[in-house]
Amino acid sequence: MNKKFLSLLMAIIMVLPVSLSVEADETSSTATRGEIVKTLLMAADAYRLGINKEVVIKGSENGDLRENEPAKMVEALVMLSRAFGDLPKPVGNDLRRGTFGIEFTDVPTWAKKDIDKLAKAGVLTSNPDGTLGANDTITIDEFQNMIARIWTLEGSHLNDDFYEAKNKEWLNNSTILAGEHKGGVFSELQKQNSDKVEKIIDDLAGKKFAKGAKEQKITDFYSTALDTKNRNKQGIEPIQKYVTAIDEAKTLDELVRADLALEKELGLSSLFNFAIMNDAKNSSENALYYTGLATGLDKNSFVTEDSDAKKAYILYMTKLLGLSGEENSAAKVLAEKVYEMEKSLASVSLEPHEQSDVNQYYNPYTIEQFDDMFKSVDMKQVLKSMKVDSVDKVIVFDVKLAQKGAEFFNETNLNVLKAYAKVQLLMATGGLLSDEFRNPANEFTASLYGVTGEKTDQEIAVALTTSTMSGYLEQMFAEKHFSSNAKKDVEQMVDELIATYEERIKSLDWMSETTKAKAIKKLDTMIVKIGYPDKWDTTLDQVAIKTYDEGGSLFSNTFTVTKAYTDDTKAKLGKSVDRLKWGMSVYTVNAYYNPFNNEITFPAGILQAPFYDINAKPEENYGAIGMVIGHEISHAFDNNGSAYDENGNANNWWTAEDLKKFKKKNEELIAFYNEIEIIPGVSNDGQLTLSENVADLGGMAASLQVVSQMRNPDYKAYFERNAEIWKSTTTKEVAAILSKNDVHSANKIRVNRTIVNFPQFYDTYGIEPGDGMYVAPEDRVSLW
Repeated sequence: MNKKFLSLLMAIIMVLPVSLSVEADETSSTATRGEIVKTLLMAADAYRLGINKEVVIKGSENGDLRENEPAKMVEALVMLSRAFGDLPKPVGNDLRRGTFGIEFTDVPTWAKKDIDKLAKAGVLTSNPDGTLGANDTITIDEFQNMIARIWTLEGSHLNDDFYEAKNKEWLNNSTILAGEHKGGVFSELQKQNSDKVEKIIDDLAGKKFAKGAKEQKITDFYSTALDTKNRNKQGIEPIQKYVTAIDEAKTLDELVRADLALEKELGLSSLFNFAIMNDAKNSSENALYYTGLATGLDKNSFVTEDSDAKKAYILYMTKLLGLSGEENSAAKVLAEKVYEMEKSLASVSLEPHEQSDVNQYYNPYTIEQFDDMFKSVDMKQVLKSMKVDSVDKVIVFDVKLAQKGAEFFNETNLNVLKAYAKVQLLMATGGLLSDEFRNPANEFTASLYGVTGEKTDQEIAVALTTSTMSGYLEQMFAEKHFSSNAKKDVEQMVDELIATYEERIKSLDWMSETTKAKAIKKLDTMIVKIGYPDKWDTTLDQVAIKTYDEGGSLFSNTFTVTKAYTDDTKAKLGKSVDRLKWGMSVYTVNAYYNPFNNEITFPAGILQAPFYDINAKPEENYGAIGMVIGHEISHAFDNNGSAYDENGNANNWWTAEDLKKFKKKNEELIAFYNEIEIIPGVSNDGQLTLSENVADLGGMAASLQVVSQMRNPDYKAYFERNAEIWKSTTTKEVAAILSKNDVHSANKIRVNRTIVNFPQFYDTYGIEPGDGMYVAPEDRVSLW
């Protein structure tokens, strides 16, 4: 079963990378030399006192400044260098995000010194042919991006770059832990939580417990996770029979039977991915969803045929197939064929921003219709074998992907399907096998995401235990690290924010009373989950965990647990949804809104400093967890959540006129957050990030309103704590990938592009026209 599917439909706060915001002008045209220097004198005045036009623009030997001539790229960049003077040496985050080692082939001698200086600062990018485009013209918008890169590097004036100025010391000293692709407040707090869980495990380790006790299961699982000697000794043995069955399949039917045997024993399928969750049109009942064949790269990497990603992925698959027994030359040929197959699947699949749109993913098929889609596979038998045949429909998540996948199920494609099945099996299980299976995954991650170093065996063991045995460890974590006082305090904050949201809805000037009443009803019925569940999951009570000496292994223990959860989920198909169940572990540093249950959830893991501190100023807490709470409430009314009613059913509760106005406002938000540079050469996608930008704006509006009603509110405490919780750093490779796939804007944009819409920010810091953070009142956006 596909456990990751729910995350596609739940709007979840994430910790992501960074960069800056400069407003775009759709009518931007070629800039003149005079416009360039005028822009620079305003942009650089806080960084280089006493700068004057003549020093920046210079001109011909006869004194002609040629201000009305179109500016060439090289001229504009040289003026940029002159205006800002000496630049800080890139360190920390600036070193990660910049582009270095470029040697342009078209820079004239007179400009070389200035261009080299900017190149060493990491703020320039080259054309594909290695040129700067020295003689190309440049627009003011393009030039503003260059200026923004310098503001980021300087990071000394909050009026130009609030996020960078408030977090500069941390960003300069930031590091990314070995084996990780990001660092920041979310990562730091998650590490603290992991250390707390590790201490719980360590306190239990070495002690004797009765067979079947929670403590016994935790400690014995942990011992198998730590036992590298026995794991390496086993090698491929835990999955050998499944690999052999795939290899020996002479027909498509035999391959399907091999996969179904794998699913029956482990709860894992390489060829048939289903999920069981709320029926989007009848959310009180669990329905069956078909998610289609999986791909190992994101859609954009396939569609653009990213050469680095393609090379890394084919090499990864080649190594896995070699470990499964294929000859090296044959393994590479098969890997290339699997790549082409997955590319064709990705090319027709939903865009990332479409995956949470109920009008896109809700496609109910009768069992007959679903079976007819697969001409060469008896899908009725597949459903029966997987014990998910108790319903009368299958909801196809991505119709074109499903149809394309069904086309591949034929005898002609048998060999590539076998290779695909083995790759999927090895990717799903390699982390539980010997080091020779783990290493290719580490190498792939390092190559694709710019990750350096590897986690220690101890860290991996703790992570595996924390994840697999969470049903027990969550309870212990909550008992030790989340007080009842904190729970009550956060519950009061939620109540206040929901009440504030109701006030804001009532005061909207663009929404009718009819739709307002429906929106308020949705607020009033919203389920709130704080800290930990009222009822703990008991699935782990059903499983037996064994050490290697007892015949167990890391592999067998993990899939014993996985199978138990899978069987429990299957048993709920067609039955009532348990709305008390949580979709996230208690120690996770995150939060979410689930549209099917109309619920917001805040685990104990995020309800800690700096997000929430019971001893902090109220304004600080509202700038952090208060904004996060408001963010999740807002997801009930974003472009996706707004399609569901108070009961979690996809049901239009809007009047036609109000829906039209709502969509127009969404278009304004798309434009406002669009094409803002994240790292040099990589920009934010306003369409992709719309739902999260709606939530950020709504969350800040509601939490700021609460603060504004305090006596002598400390807005600095609010805004600065908000900037602090989003501080983060990541590799350049990950920043680029996320820009095409993640529905959240980069963290810097989440701060800088959101706060500029609120007058309290301007009043608190004296932001004025000409400042980088200034947006004219008529250009600011709002929704809720």
